[in-house]
Amino acid sequence: MGETAPFRIEMHGPELPSQRGLYGAGEARCHSDPDRPRLESCYAFASIGVIVSGRFDYRSPIGAASLQPGMVLLGNAREAFDYRYLDAAGVRRAVVALDEGLLSEVANDCRCKTPAFPMAALNAGRAATPLYAMARRLAVSEAPDEEAVVRLAAACLRAGSRLSPPPVSDHARVRDVAALIDARPAETLSLSYLAGLAGLSRYHFIRAFRAVTGETPRQYQIAARLRAAADRLVDTRAPITEIAFDVGFNDISHFNATFRRAFGVSPRTWRKAA
Repeated sequence: MGETAPFRIEMHGPELPSQRGLYGAGEARCHSDPDRPRLESCYAFASIGVIVSGRFDYRSPIGAASLQPGMVLLGNAREAFDYRYLDAAGVRRAVVALDEGLLSEVANDCRCKTPAFPMAALNAGRAATPLYAMARRLAVSEAPDEEAVVRLAAACLRAGSRLSPPPVSDHARVRDVAALIDARPAETLSLSYLAGLAGLSRYHFIRAFRAVTGETPRQYQIAARLRAAADRLVDTRAPITEIAFDVGFNDISHFNATFRRAFGVSPRTWRKAA
């Protein structure tokens, strides 16, 4: 899936860092005198933005809203919109611009009639908080996160609707993939690769995997690495740093913190208690 033009939020806006041609993500900051007339613009790509700070009125063909921190703002490619700032402090957003092919794939998997967002904004609250977190992480991360962007796009496309659970026939394929992750915890196994092994689209694979294991594929890979590390700490006398790198962690401080959250003690204490 390749981009045909640099990722941008608006037609004439600045470029966003591209992640494998699947999406562009970054932060946008802007301000204007609230006494000025409403401003007009047009989206270049389908975009998901979350409001970090600031307030403004917004209007597009799919809805209107008064935006404030914590809310999710949705716009479709080549969709015109207008807006007006409500104070002079300015607005800060984390924004993800989506490749058209990726959005069409996810929309098809979600059984949406069109690959377009159905509403302009989602209110801040419990349902929007995970989307806010995903968009912010994607905007600041230098590494691509295929799983997160698929999940984020799917959640925004199906906003306001409910889907039936994945079929039981997918469960055996998911269990086979989970067993492979357990056997190869140190390897970087992409979402596309794992979904291909299961014979499912990326979106359906994430749903089926979570239905079977209770976790996303990424969460399961981290758990598999932690289990492998816990076993090696007990079964060998290898240095803790060596074990962390061998099971797939690239940063020892991150390994220590993640291990403590999962097992309640540090790797060193775990080894001593064995």
